[in-house]
Amino acid sequence: MFLEIVTRHLTTRPTLLAQNQASLSQLQDNDWRQTLLIDTEGQGVPWANANLGVYAPQFAGDYIWILDDDDLCIYPPLVGDIKAIATKHDPDIIFVRMDHGADGILPDDENWGHAPGYGGIGTSAFIVRRSVWQAHAYAWIAVRESDYTFISHVWDAGPRVYWHDVIASRIQQRGEGRPE
Repeated sequence: MFLEIVTRHLTTRPTLLAQNQASLSQLQDNDWRQTLLIDTEGQGVPWANANLGVYAPQFAGDYIWILDDDDLCIYPPLVGDIKAIATKHDPDIIFVRMDHGADGILPDDENWGHAPGYGGIGTSAFIVRRSVWQAHAYAWIAVRESDYTFISHVWDAGPRVYWHDVIASRIQQRGEGRPE
Protein backbone atom coordinates (compact mmCIF):
# COMPACT_ATOMS: atom_id res chain seq x y z
CA MET A 1 0.00 0.00 0.00
CA PHE A 2 1.33 3.40 -0.97
CA LEU A 3 -0.37 5.98 1.28
CA GLU A 4 -1.47 5.34 4.84
CA ILE A 5 -3.95 7.96 5.99
CA VAL A 6 -3.98 8.09 9.77
CA THR A 7 -7.11 9.52 11.36
CA ARG A 8 -7.29 10.34 15.04
CA HIS A 9 -10.95 9.90 15.94
CA LEU A 10 -12.92 10.93 19.00
CA THR A 11 -15.89 8.54 19.16
CA THR A 12 -18.31 11.26 20.27
CA ARG A 13 -17.92 12.81 16.79
CA PRO A 14 -19.31 10.15 14.44
CA THR A 15 -20.66 12.70 11.95
CA LEU A 16 -17.22 14.25 11.51
CA LEU A 17 -15.68 10.83 10.86
CA ALA A 18 -18.40 9.96 8.35
CA GLN A 19 -17.72 13.19 6.46
CA ASN A 20 -13.96 12.55 6.64
CA GLN A 21 -14.42 9.09 5.17
CA ALA A 22 -16.79 10.35 2.48
CA SER A 23 -14.12 12.85 1.41
CA LEU A 24 -11.55 10.04 1.19
CA SER A 25 -13.89 7.95 -0.95
CA GLN A 26 -13.43 10.62 -3.63
CA LEU A 27 -9.72 9.85 -4.01
CA GLN A 28 -9.07 8.85 -7.62
CA ASP A 29 -6.33 6.31 -6.88
CA ASN A 30 -7.20 3.53 -4.42
CA ASP A 31 -3.66 2.68 -3.31
CA TRP A 32 -4.27 3.87 0.26
CA ARG A 33 -5.78 2.76 3.52
CA GLN A 34 -7.16 4.62 6.48
CA THR A 35 -5.93 3.74 9.96
CA LEU A 36 -8.05 4.97 12.88
CA LEU A 37 -6.51 5.89 16.22
CA ILE A 38 -9.62 5.88 18.38
CA ASP A 39 -10.17 7.96 21.52
CA THR A 40 -13.24 6.68 23.37
CA GLU A 41 -12.79 8.90 26.42
CA GLY A 42 -12.09 12.40 25.09
CA GLN A 43 -8.47 12.41 26.21
CA GLY A 44 -7.63 15.27 23.84
CA VAL A 45 -4.63 16.46 21.89
CA PRO A 46 -1.79 15.22 24.14
CA TRP A 47 -3.13 11.65 24.00
CA ALA A 48 -3.79 11.87 20.26
CA ASN A 49 -0.32 13.24 19.55
CA ALA A 50 1.44 10.67 21.69
CA ASN A 51 -0.37 7.89 19.86
CA LEU A 52 1.10 9.04 16.54
CA GLY A 53 4.45 8.09 18.03
CA VAL A 54 3.27 4.95 19.81
CA TYR A 55 1.61 3.49 16.72
CA ALA A 56 4.40 4.50 14.31
CA PRO A 57 5.99 0.99 14.22
CA GLN A 58 2.66 -0.41 12.99
CA PHE A 59 2.24 1.97 10.06
CA ALA A 60 2.64 0.09 6.77
CA GLY A 61 2.21 2.64 3.96
CA ASP A 62 5.17 3.89 1.97
CA TYR A 63 4.10 7.40 3.01
CA ILE A 64 2.07 8.57 6.03
CA TRP A 65 -0.48 11.41 5.98
CA ILE A 66 -2.50 12.58 8.99
CA LEU A 67 -6.09 13.53 8.24
CA ASP A 68 -7.92 13.84 11.55
CA ASP A 69 -11.64 13.13 11.84
CA ASP A 70 -12.37 16.86 11.79
CA ASP A 71 -10.51 17.29 8.47
CA LEU A 72 -11.60 16.60 4.90
CA CYS A 73 -9.55 15.59 1.88
CA ILE A 74 -10.49 18.11 -0.81
CA TYR A 75 -8.04 17.10 -3.55
CA PRO A 76 -9.14 13.83 -5.22
CA PRO A 77 -5.94 13.42 -7.36
CA LEU A 78 -3.74 13.44 -4.22
CA VAL A 79 -2.64 9.79 -4.19
CA GLY A 80 -1.77 9.76 -7.91
CA ASP A 81 0.11 13.03 -7.58
CA ILE A 82 2.08 11.76 -4.59
CA LYS A 83 2.97 8.53 -6.41
CA ALA A 84 4.28 10.48 -9.40
CA ILE A 85 6.28 12.80 -7.13
CA ALA A 86 7.73 9.83 -5.22
CA THR A 87 8.77 8.11 -8.45
CA LYS A 88 10.39 11.20 -9.95
CA HIS A 89 11.88 12.93 -6.87
CA ASP A 90 12.06 10.30 -4.08
CA PRO A 91 11.31 12.82 -1.29
CA ASP A 92 11.21 12.13 2.43
CA ILE A 93 8.62 14.89 2.96
CA ILE A 94 6.00 16.16 0.57
CA PHE A 95 4.49 19.43 1.71
CA VAL A 96 0.97 20.34 0.63
CA ARG A 97 -1.30 23.10 1.80
CA MET A 98 -4.33 22.91 4.06
CA ASP A 99 -7.30 25.22 4.47
CA HIS A 100 -7.31 25.87 8.20
CA GLY A 101 -10.51 27.90 8.28
CA ALA A 102 -10.12 31.19 10.13
CA ASP A 103 -6.33 30.70 10.21
CA GLY A 104 -6.25 30.67 6.40
CA ILE A 105 -4.13 28.48 4.16
CA LEU A 106 -1.17 26.75 5.85
CA PRO A 107 1.65 27.02 5.06
CA ASP A 108 0.92 30.53 3.84
CA ASP A 109 2.77 32.12 0.92
CA GLU A 110 5.37 33.69 3.21
CA ASN A 111 6.33 30.30 4.68
CA TRP A 112 5.90 28.16 1.56
CA GLY A 113 9.22 26.68 0.48
CA HIS A 114 10.92 27.37 3.83
CA ALA A 115 11.50 25.54 7.10
CA PRO A 116 8.23 24.87 8.94
CA GLY A 117 7.29 27.77 11.19
CA TYR A 118 5.68 27.61 14.60
CA GLY A 119 1.94 28.17 14.18
CA GLY A 120 2.28 27.95 10.40
CA ILE A 121 1.95 24.21 9.86
CA GLY A 122 -0.63 21.53 10.57
CA THR A 123 -0.66 17.75 10.44
CA SER A 124 -2.39 17.51 7.08
CA ALA A 125 0.18 19.85 5.46
CA PHE A 126 2.89 17.19 5.25
CA ILE A 127 3.19 13.64 3.97
CA VAL A 128 6.22 11.77 5.28
CA ARG A 129 8.03 8.62 4.15
CA ARG A 130 7.28 5.85 6.68
CA SER A 131 10.93 5.16 7.57
CA VAL A 132 11.51 8.87 8.27
CA TRP A 133 8.28 9.06 10.28
CA GLN A 134 9.33 6.09 12.38
CA ALA A 135 12.82 7.51 12.97
CA HIS A 136 11.33 10.72 14.39
CA ALA A 137 8.18 9.34 16.04
CA TYR A 138 9.50 10.34 19.48
CA ALA A 139 8.88 14.01 18.58
CA TRP A 140 5.11 13.49 18.88
CA ILE A 141 5.38 13.49 22.68
CA ALA A 142 5.12 17.28 22.88
CA VAL A 143 1.96 18.24 24.77
CA ARG A 144 0.94 20.99 22.31
CA GLU A 145 2.13 21.91 18.85
CA SER A 146 3.61 18.46 18.34
CA ASP A 147 2.89 18.68 14.62
CA TYR A 148 5.40 21.53 14.50
CA THR A 149 7.81 19.70 16.84
CA PHE A 150 7.69 16.54 14.74
CA ILE A 151 8.11 18.17 11.34
CA SER A 152 10.87 20.43 12.71
CA HIS A 153 12.82 17.37 13.90
CA VAL A 154 12.38 15.79 10.49
CA TRP A 155 13.38 19.04 8.73
CA ASP A 156 16.48 19.46 10.89
CA ALA A 157 17.66 15.99 9.83
CA GLY A 158 18.06 17.33 6.28
CA PRO A 159 15.48 15.31 4.36
CA ARG A 160 14.73 15.42 0.65
CA VAL A 161 11.73 17.74 0.37
CA TYR A 162 9.17 18.33 -2.36
CA TRP A 163 6.72 21.24 -2.29
CA HIS A 164 3.45 20.26 -4.00
CA ASP A 165 1.41 23.45 -4.24
CA VAL A 166 -2.14 22.14 -3.87
CA ILE A 167 -4.68 22.54 -1.09
CA ALA A 168 -5.17 18.93 -0.04
CA SER A 169 -7.35 19.29 3.05
CA ARG A 170 -9.79 21.54 4.88
CA ILE A 171 -10.83 21.50 8.51
CA GLN A 172 -14.48 20.88 9.31
CA GLN A 173 -14.19 22.54 12.70
CA ARG A 174 -11.42 23.69 14.96
CA GLY A 175 -11.40 21.46 18.00
CA GLU A 176 -8.49 22.78 20.10
CA GLY A 177 -8.23 19.27 21.52
CA ARG A 178 -11.30 19.58 23.72
CA PRO A 179 -13.91 16.83 23.61
CA GLU A 180 -16.61 18.34 21.40
